[in-house]
Amino acid sequence: MSNDSIRNEFGQVLALVQEQMRDLSNVQQQRSTLSVTATAADGKVEVTVNAQRTVTKTVVDETYLDDYELTDLGAHVTSAAQAAVQQLDQRAAALLAPMNERRKQVSEISGNVIGLPGFREALAEVSAMTDAMHARPKPTVDSGDDESSFPTIRS
Repeated sequence: MSNDSIRNEFGQVLALVQEQMRDLSNVQQQRSTLSVTATAADGKVEVTVNAQRTVTKTVVDETYLDDYELTDLGAHVTSAAQAAVQQLDQRAAALLAPMNERRKQVSEISGNVIGLPGFREALAEVSAMTDAMHARPKPTVDSGDDESSFPTIRS
């Protein structure tokens, strides 16, 4: 392969890596502020989950007992929380999709330049940072001592 081809390929890879680094901070910020609300029991139970997959709010409509049994409330809260976490995961995956695509592009075109001094290490570092983005955020610890841990009854 000619020097011009390698130089061109290196330029493409470098541009993709720089774009990846610029987006990394932005995606981390967006991901950390995600919050999703889901419902169960025909909308009478509402649960909000934050980016750390922690339930931050539970609202039960005051008319819940008109249509449902109190013994079913736990299952409805669980169902809504699970739906919220699933939506949260989908949104996080959508945020990461452009970075994953760019990572594939770098892998596909970096074959000839990977042997250049220091390039393999730099590429590994970028890959490690992108992998860290895929890790689930650590849950926050809630002592349950504050009043917000009780469900809100919506009137």
